[in-house]
Amino acid sequence: MRYRSPQAQLSIVMAYVLVLLGVSNVVSPSAFALFEQNQAAISLYRTSWPSQVVVGVSGVLGIVATNVAGPRSVLLFGSLTGIIYSTGLVVRQYRDGGAWYVAFLVIEDIGHSMLTVCLVTVMLTYPRERRKARVLAMFQFLVNLSLTLGQVLLRDPRAGREAAWTRLAACCAALGVAPWVAPVGGVVRDSGVYVVAQGRASLGLEMRGLGSCLWSRSMGLVATYVFCGPFLLGTLGIAFPNYLSVLLYNGGSLCGLLVLGFLLDVGSSCRRTRGLWGFAVTSFMLTLCVVAMAVLDSEERKSRGLFYLAVVVNGMAVSCLFLFSGWVIGSLSNDVEVTARFVGVNMLVVPGLGSLAASACESGAHWPSYVGAGLAALGSLGMFVVVRGISDTNTWELARVRPAGSVVDSEQTTTFHDESSIAKIPISL
Repeated sequence: MRYRSPQAQLSIVMAYVLVLLGVSNVVSPSAFALFEQNQAAISLYRTSWPSQVVVGVSGVLGIVATNVAGPRSVLLFGSLTGIIYSTGLVVRQYRDGGAWYVAFLVIEDIGHSMLTVCLVTVMLTYPRERRKARVLAMFQFLVNLSLTLGQVLLRDPRAGREAAWTRLAACCAALGVAPWVAPVGGVVRDSGVYVVAQGRASLGLEMRGLGSCLWSRSMGLVATYVFCGPFLLGTLGIAFPNYLSVLLYNGGSLCGLLVLGFLLDVGSSCRRTRGLWGFAVTSFMLTLCVVAMAVLDSEERKSRGLFYLAVVVNGMAVSCLFLFSGWVIGSLSNDVEVTARFVGVNMLVVPGLGSLAASACESGAHWPSYVGAGLAALGSLGMFVVVRGISDTNTWELARVRPAGSVVDSEQTTTFHDESSIAKIPISL
């Protein structure tokens, strides 16, 4: 297996995810329990608009860092922010403090958001077309499984101190894995579709490229779709008051990933057909979730069975929205720069705005839910148009949103390759 092959690079990235995110998610809830007396300040940050602003700004920074500095630099930065946050957890065992911990939490959110943009971009760019959904589903599966195990470990009251040290060790280990990630331009892809040959990006060129991409038709349609889901579910609102509800939510999320990931990759030889089936399944799960939550609200949560059913369906709907949106983004372009811009905007910034808009609505009012349902119908129509336009080879629509001065060498750009061929993006010095 070549070191610069997509299989080898994805294995390295998955090892990084397992060490950093997997271990951290397992031990973080127990380590976080050390801050019981500071829960008020922490909850105020987590549930208010500043946290959404941090995530949104970090998403844009993640786009620029991925395209300008490269995935290796972003992974190193994510490890460093994890080390800073874990050091705060360790220090908390020996001395009191609360305000400084919120600052460390902001640093952790910045690193995690930038890391998410980079990881999702790599997982949508490196695999061949019939593997993108399964790779992205595997990433989300590892994250959700580790979150579930973290809730299980939280039941052990003795795990707090060991968890803080374990998290610090995992972040340090991830710091040693990140340098093995190859530069994007040097990865040889076994793709089977068009590949854009790029030069080295600059900050100014990337900002112009991001501005141009924001005005593209596909960006507008996808952004509307990914805004509506969080807004609608946020206006309906569902809380997880006990341990079982958290486990059921994550369990439903895992099931949704497995089913939809298999359908989007294996279902049909035609990419558009698989996209339409994925759109149908995602729309059905979202509709079922909305109906269950609406009925639950009308029953004033008297039915425990209906509540747990709504929790499971909610987890499935959210995971399907994430996976399907990511798959569509990965199907629109094989250009890593364009993919990073779509991922950062449509999988971090816009969903965060949807959640923020939902939290700003009047509590207990029904009109936000009606508005959310109307926006969801409009967003679904736009996404249907995008999926209907997907073909088995790139249409180059997104290649046309490159700003003037972009380096695209037509002589080095491949034309078409079958599934067994190897295409390489040359490095422009």
